[in-house]
Amino acid sequence: LLRHPTLRRVFAINALLAGAWDLHTVFVPIYGTRIGLTASAIGMILSSFAAATFVIRFAMPWLALRVREQQVLTAALLVAAGVYLLFPFARGPLSLAVLSFCLGLGLGSAQPMVMSLLHTHSPPGRTGEALGLRMALVQSMAVAVPLVFGALGASVGIGPVCWSVGAGLAASGYWSRRGS
Repeated sequence: LLRHPTLRRVFAINALLAGAWDLHTVFVPIYGTRIGLTASAIGMILSSFAAATFVIRFAMPWLALRVREQQVLTAALLVAAGVYLLFPFARGPLSLAVLSFCLGLGLGSAQPMVMSLLHTHSPPGRTGEALGLRMALVQSMAVAVPLVFGALGASVGIGPVCWSVGAGLAASGYWSRRGS
């Protein structure tokens, strides 16, 4: 499956977006505590992300009729990049909630499109294998992101980690846009 150029691109984008999702889940509580937010404020920020993923899923049928899957994935990468580049500058619960909501819209739109692309481009009889590989990548990111970025964040701070992730997502969005 990794020899198939379109599937390889979809798997790579899916891994990046899963990493961005996991990084948000890990860093918001750490960053919120560091800047003195209450547990309730941190919960509200995380809830705004969850609410956005819920909202965007209702809009997906309308969006799917108007935009190609690859365009949605490119937009998700670029939205996530912008949010991560701005996160270290946000100091209040409202600004963090707005950024988290925007991130939730971007990342929440990606999974249905990834699933559509996997179903469309998998070789006959191998869709289940492609979905299993996608799930393995997502779960690998759930293990690796807290370990790797937690260690980096502890040594260099959250700002440089967010900026490097944002730059990587932006470069990937540009790369993805060129391939669409």
